Amino acid sequence: MYLSKISVHNFRNLESLEANLSPGLNVIVGENNVGKTNLLDALRVALGSAWNNSEPIHLSKEDLHRSSDGNMIDKSIIVDLIFSELSEEEQAQFLEILNYNPKFPEKSTASIHFEWSWNETNDRGYYRRWGGERSNSETSISEDILQMLSITLLGALRDASSGLAPGRQNRLGRLLRVSANAHDKAQLEEVISKANNDLEQNPFVRSAEEKISMALEGASGPEFKQEAIIRSSEPEFDRIANNLRLVLKISDLDLATGKPITRELRSNGLGYNNLIYIATVLSELETVAQAALPLLLVEEPEAHLHPQLQILLINFLLKRGAGSSETHGVQVIVTAHSPTIASYVPIEILRVLHRDPSGKLRCMCLRECGLTKKEAYQLRRMFDVTRATLLFARGIILVEGVTEAILIPALSRRLDIKLEEKGISVIPICGVQFSTIAKLFGENKLKIPLSIITDGDPSIQYENDGEKNWTNEIPKKDDEGNIEVCDRVIKLLAEFIDNPVASVFPSKVTLEYDLADAGEKNPEMICRAWESCSNRPRTFNLDRLKACGNDHEKRVLAVWRGICRANPSSGKGDLAQELAEMLESNDEYFIVPDYIKRAIYHATGCPHEDLCR
Repeated sequence: MYLSKISVHNFRNLESLEANLSPGLNVIVGENNVGKTNLLDALRVALGSAWNNSEPIHLSKEDLHRSSDGNMIDKSIIVDLIFSELSEEEQAQFLEILNYNPKFPEKSTASIHFEWSWNETNDRGYYRRWGGERSNSETSISEDILQMLSITLLGALRDASSGLAPGRQNRLGRLLRVSANAHDKAQLEEVISKANNDLEQNPFVRSAEEKISMALEGASGPEFKQEAIIRSSEPEFDRIANNLRLVLKISDLDLATGKPITRELRSNGLGYNNLIYIATVLSELETVAQAALPLLLVEEPEAHLHPQLQILLINFLLKRGAGSSETHGVQVIVTAHSPTIASYVPIEILRVLHRDPSGKLRCMCLRECGLTKKEAYQLRRMFDVTRATLLFARGIILVEGVTEAILIPALSRRLDIKLEEKGISVIPICGVQFSTIAKLFGENKLKIPLSIITDGDPSIQYENDGEKNWTNEIPKKDDEGNIEVCDRVIKLLAEFIDNPVASVFPSKVTLEYDLADAGEKNPEMICRAWESCSNRPRTFNLDRLKACGNDHEKRVLAVWRGICRANPSSGKGDLAQELAEMLESNDEYFIVPDYIKRAIYHATGCPHEDLCR
């Protein structure tokens, strides 16, 4: 059994959202303030606070959804939960919330529905919670059902050290209480009873007790005096469990005792203590006998962890997922904005919470994007920390390589657009295999604006049928004199012609050619940037540019030939760095190519419709 679907309406920023989940580990990523925490809170509200191992949520008028102008929407908060893959035993356990399928009993589901309304007249809220397919049931769900769906929340600002410290809220104590049988409890109580007996006979302890007793008698007099004695703990199991503490075992041994040296958790780093805390909580949940489906909600597991430890933690949670040999059915829902985690987890468990161009919230699982098994493998291999940032963006610009990735942000600022302020990611894919990543975007997929910038890469001809070397090369043109982009680009354009969010923006030739061609003065700035690069080949320089006179086409060809054709693998990254610095540091006249303008406008919301297609 597992929670397979959450539907939320009119709760905080979640006007309408559906999220499909899987057994075991689920990772939900998205930008800050998109609603990840609100989704977890909606789940907690729907299941009630009685069995949450965290602070309950008390709904108020402020939890109602508000329109874009800030006005409260007069609609009820509604949360629907669907549970799937119930065994026969679970169907019997959850009979009062069961949606029985007589034709295919194995496809029967269970459901819980929660509705909360605000009454302005009475200035208070009203809620009801019911189960199954009864839409207007007056029968509340029993607490036994809610207890079997226990929730544990590890919040983003969790204090791991305090959570493991001795006391009533000690997570170690909870683990011991749910793990112990009657024999275990009796043995531990016997240990503490013996310790107390030994303390009672210890001369030093007895001396301290006498001093306290004398002080009490002096303070309160013989008639009101109370006796105080020193004990390690009451020999009662729950109190013992609450007062035990975890310490760190050091590998070295104490030479005097032969036992390991220990130190307190407070001497440990925040990240490692978080790992200890999460491991303790998960061990507790796996041991809870009365819970049919323990749910663990983890906000920002990456907190205080460097990338390698983030990966180790995710591996740990993957192995403990439902269906593994090491678990008893804990379902884990993780919310994160760590590119390290997003790039590492299998795409089958990765969900992206984002807004589409209309502002509607969507929670999309990448496995539902129509990828073949081979494409899913390619995507997993392609995703590194840099490329995974696209899952947190409001708009995405895919480019071929580092050169474009360096220059696009600088060029966008020439258009008075700061991509970082608009949440736009520029992602180099280090090649031209755009289709695999781009397949994630479109109708019923991720609806994040996506621009694909690629070189036109036309075939090469030779000027006036001259000598076949780089000094005579020209891009191939059709009979009407238009440059012909290559078949790869034609295929890519056709692939995304009807895509509602993804568009392809090819150059006529290459980035360098089109940069030079965009403005009369562009070739000169490119030339100065090229000459600023150390040890650049002298295939292109100011003398060669001046030899072209005022013929703009020849000047553009000089840029392209000298940089791209004479030695195509040399210096492009250095050129991009130098040119980007020039673009950032002065107001010199430089025109941004139209295809780059269109790509930027599309990814940022398309303020210039005439340039977007």
